[in-house]
Amino acid sequence: MPNTEMRPDVYKEVVKMTFQRVRRVAGFGAAALVVGLVATGCSGAGAEPDAAPTLDPDAKVTIRVGDMPTEASAANLEAFKKRVAEFEELHPNITVKGEETRFDVSTFNALLVGGTLPTTLVVPRTNIQQLLQNEQVKDLTAFVKDDELLAQQNPVLTEPAQDEEGNTYGIATNAYTMGLVYNRDLYAQAGLDPDAPPTTWDEVRENAIAISKSTGKTGFIIPTTNNGGGWVTTALTYAFGGTMEDVKGDEVTVTADNEGTEQALTFLQGLRWDDDAAGATFLLKYADVLDGLGAGGIGQTVIGADQYNTLVVSRGMDPDDVGIAPIPQEEDGLGALGGGSIAIVNPKATDNETAAAIEWNKFLYLNRYVDEDAAVAYAKANQADDLPVGVPEVPLFDEKRYEEYLGWIEPYLNVPREHFTQYLDSLNTLPIVTEPAVGAQSIYGAIDAVVQQVLTEKGTDIGAALTNASATAQSAIDAAQ
Repeated sequence: MPNTEMRPDVYKEVVKMTFQRVRRVAGFGAAALVVGLVATGCSGAGAEPDAAPTLDPDAKVTIRVGDMPTEASAANLEAFKKRVAEFEELHPNITVKGEETRFDVSTFNALLVGGTLPTTLVVPRTNIQQLLQNEQVKDLTAFVKDDELLAQQNPVLTEPAQDEEGNTYGIATNAYTMGLVYNRDLYAQAGLDPDAPPTTWDEVRENAIAISKSTGKTGFIIPTTNNGGGWVTTALTYAFGGTMEDVKGDEVTVTADNEGTEQALTFLQGLRWDDDAAGATFLLKYADVLDGLGAGGIGQTVIGADQYNTLVVSRGMDPDDVGIAPIPQEEDGLGALGGGSIAIVNPKATDNETAAAIEWNKFLYLNRYVDEDAAVAYAKANQADDLPVGVPEVPLFDEKRYEEYLGWIEPYLNVPREHFTQYLDSLNTLPIVTEPAVGAQSIYGAIDAVVQQVLTEKGTDIGAALTNASATAQSAIDAAQ
């Protein structure tokens, strides 16, 4: 994802999953292909980890935790503070101090060197491998090797936080896929059926035209700046059957000038210049698109399908207006771009601080999926705070366990999950393709310029523009290696 709200997956193999088995096969050029993210199993073995450290369970420990919501998100901040109080009640010897610090690749090392990096915070999967190679994150292997909860996580989500020997450097906290996110109210105003989202790009285009003509709102648009244009165009490229790079060993070849990307941008070009259905503003950050969706000014886009909370809580969008569907696929489409986040620990943390940080992350992100009391407590607290319960998400554990979790929280569900039926069903069938493994941000930045050109300069030669963008990205990646 773009640097401002980066997201993630970095490993280069194809991991094909079913509910019964995990099978690893050969690399798939530019992207790692994952089928059925809700698979069972545990992560593969690597080198024998060190013996577990000796810890003092009664030691007084203070940990600084990043990713605390800001004052601008009052409901989420209040909920965070309640989680802290609940955790401290369960662990009287641990004090949690929340901080608003979030991962930023441009400041991470300075925070680490300066001693101001929190004890733990969340990073995108696209960055975890570089961080562990630079020894900028704590090796958690000895702390988690016998952890029953973490052993149950989907291995597709945990492997990106491991090195080649199988040592663990982080905890998977969430996963996402890109989806077609649309405004159900604008669909209704345009005479479209909100319960029958488009399954082809032709239908997306037809709906965009209908929305634009009937309501005067933007029928379809994507982010175009801060690497957001390149990120979403990569998702479109996968859906049209293309890839952005080919990785063979240490050799990286940018392939952004492929037929899939050209088709995706031709789709945008037609919406803009032939259909007049792409709105009137074409320099849009990711947050701008979220703002437009939330305010009812955008009918359709492609973004992370995990943005329900952001739209409803932060942007004030009516829950009944949020529609999320699978990203449509051409006949040779590869699947949906997907990724997630990893909680890491400061490499300077003491053993007791490390153990406390792991417990915090398990409490905040994972316990509710495997423990009924934790699930009910979490659901009750969110319901009481008027926060969503039952948001569409990629399960961190297997399908059976996730269905059990939904059963536990059913009395407290306040999210209209029937509005996401097609998307939720697709999680078991639609392949998930990771972001480019090397130099993703360089590719995204180069493609940003092409997306902007397509939307602002009539008659843009897309093929030529992509050839130039590929060369630009290739030079940046070569220089960084």
